[in-house]
Amino acid sequence: MGKDKNKLIKHISANTLQVLGNQCLGVFIFLLISRELDKPSFGELSWALAVLTLITTLLSLRLEQIVVRNVAAGDNPSGMLTLFAAHNFFAGLIFFGVLSLFCYLYPGLNRQYYLLWMLSISQILTFWALPFRQLLTGRSAFGWLALLASISNLVRATGLYICAVYFVLNVQTVVILFTISSLLELALGAWIVCGRLKVRLGIPHALAAYTSLLRSSLPQVGVVFLNAGIARIDWILLGFLSTPAHTAEYTFTYRAFEFAPLPLLVLAPFLLNRFARGSDPDEGSLHALVRMEMVFATLPVLWLVIMWSPVVDAFTENKYGQVNAITFLILACCIPFQYLVNLYWSHAFARNRLSHILSITAMTGAVVLAGDVLLIPVYAGQGAALAYLAAMIVQYVLYARNASLKGKKEWGRHLLLAMSVAACSGLTAVSLTDSLLLRLLIASALYCLLGWLTGLLKAKEMIMMGYKLN
Repeated sequence: MGKDKNKLIKHISANTLQVLGNQCLGVFIFLLISRELDKPSFGELSWALAVLTLITTLLSLRLEQIVVRNVAAGDNPSGMLTLFAAHNFFAGLIFFGVLSLFCYLYPGLNRQYYLLWMLSISQILTFWALPFRQLLTGRSAFGWLALLASISNLVRATGLYICAVYFVLNVQTVVILFTISSLLELALGAWIVCGRLKVRLGIPHALAAYTSLLRSSLPQVGVVFLNAGIARIDWILLGFLSTPAHTAEYTFTYRAFEFAPLPLLVLAPFLLNRFARGSDPDEGSLHALVRMEMVFATLPVLWLVIMWSPVVDAFTENKYGQVNAITFLILACCIPFQYLVNLYWSHAFARNRLSHILSITAMTGAVVLAGDVLLIPVYAGQGAALAYLAAMIVQYVLYARNASLKGKKEWGRHLLLAMSVAACSGLTAVSLTDSLLLRLLIASALYCLLGWLTGLLKAKEMIMMGYKLN
């Protein structure tokens, strides 16, 4: 038992460090690019990245989740790596060929489509590196994963900073640095997995094994398309239904929103691995987990909402702070729902309830699409944020109604309680003072006091929960 606890703590520490480090680097890269590029250029860059993210996600067929689950459950890692790597290699090659042919046949395209082609090289290299990352996750090799996950962001952050300080940072420079960093990530991933862990790539001659892997992912194909659309369709539609400047404003805010649920990025791999072992945690552990998640989903987000306008305007020279304050507040309200959705999803995926996941994701995607089409032409970024919030609420309700996890009826109460505590604390702090530091102190103190009085904060139980989940 002691060894298991020490192993859990070691894994959590390694994964936490790499997530924290990469989030910090990601924030730095994101702020530097948004600060140095003008709004139209930043909007076009964000649009191109959104399109490529959508396409590569579709091409993957979400095989990475199948691979993590199978490797964690004890399947042959070499076979899983070979099949997934072969799939990604040929899928990426075919996509690049089609995109290149399109750009060649239609030379009169505007510059955002050529930017799409240039960025596709970087995205495809990252796509080819994905199998190595997922094998490390499935093997719980979080130390090596931390190294692999960090190399790309380290190169990008260093290169962008040098260019911004000593040279000129423009779109072409960003594309070149992204491509170099993705190539290094691919090379490092191959060295770690094949050279250090001795998990070899073989010749993918086992057509039956590949067919079986694809068959396992077939119920996920619809989920792949819908999840990718939910995450990026608002960016893409803003590019068509609004202006590059509005696209830049919303994508800046959405990227900041994606960085916000940091603890979820740490917890998610452990939840999936834990559920994949076959037995659910006891009801008390799940209650403690949900309370802990709700605190993580509301207290740090409360700080971000309070700091948003003054801090972002200071970093971006008044380009993305106050103008996006309402949009960020709307998106921040999605985060508590995301935590519980991830918990429900991890349980359903580990139990292979893929058709159930598909139906819920389809309804969520329909809400996002309908909301974007109706609201973006009128409200631009705020409309996209409202559509996304409505979709997250619908998704949470659908998962909660159909889940078989014990004690789930209490989880909705924890969610509403945490959001209410955060709202009361933030509104009180804002009404009492104009000082940013005092607002943060007052809001934090009130949150802790109200959380303790309402039973949301139970520190000892949350600490013990980590050991019980193992």
